Amino acid sequence: MENKIYSKYFKAFSDPTRLKIIRLLAGKEMSVNDIVAAVGLSQPTVSRHLGVLRDADVVTDRREGQQVYYGLNRESVQQCCSSFCDCLEIPVRIEIRKKKKK
Repeated sequence: MENKIYSKYFKAFSDPTRLKIIRLLAGKEMSVNDIVAAVGLSQPTVSRHLGVLRDADVVTDRREGQQVYYGLNRESVQQCCSSFCDCLEIPVRIEIRKKKKK
């Protein structure tokens, strides 16, 4: 992995609100409205944070009618963490939990 890619990931991980969103999405896929309600911020603010997470490939999105649903991109996050630890020569064991069904 290139340093630019790591920079995007760590920018995504560096904000407390984005970490809260990541934790929410680790449990299930959520609509923007559900995320807004859970974090207590405005829709434009949440959308901006989701944009940073999407640009870093930390979350996936899918449209269903007017709604956009977001989920954690577990494989991408696992690859980033594993690759970063490899480049530092730190042994790591990461288990990916299966997504819960709705």
